[in-house]
Amino acid sequence: MQCTRYISKLIVMAMLLFSMADAMCQNQQESYTRHRAEIGFGFTFIPLAGELEDTDARGLFIPAVRLDYFFRMLPRWEIGFMGNYEIDHYMIVDEQIEIDHAVVLALVGMFKITDHWGVFTGGGAEILPQLTRGIFRLGTEYTIDLKKNFALVPKLFLDFRGNYLTWSAALTIAKKF
Repeated sequence: MQCTRYISKLIVMAMLLFSMADAMCQNQQESYTRHRAEIGFGFTFIPLAGELEDTDARGLFIPAVRLDYFFRMLPRWEIGFMGNYEIDHYMIVDEQIEIDHAVVLALVGMFKITDHWGVFTGGGAEILPQLTRGIFRLGTEYTIDLKKNFALVPKLFLDFRGNYLTWSAALTIAKKF
């Protein structure tokens, strides 16, 4: 009985908050675009990775293709989906796991510190044929506006993947709409 009352109060509060946020979004002058789709290329540095033939070597730069989408909810807040496809076959030496063309997907929240500079954090999954494991992502990006709602967006981010971490740098071309 008590639990039902708390759940109903929570639902009413959530509906109230969403309606207030929606009203705030509609009342503001929208001088910005809400959607941003990006495609790009980057490199992921994996300190614990090694070539398949040479398991003594440590640290590899893995090329990756990126596809990202962001939705601006408020002038300084965005949510986004970040995906990358690693174009290499390598091994995590400590865990003896062979990784072949990993797909890394993350759902992130972003705060725009300035109109061009943002920081993001979120979680997702590294998807491999033999296993799937969770990741935690923390990063930053800087948007360089171009003509006709296009932008160049360099990104730097850190992924915590299971028992190891990776650093990534990417450059994407974005279309705002």
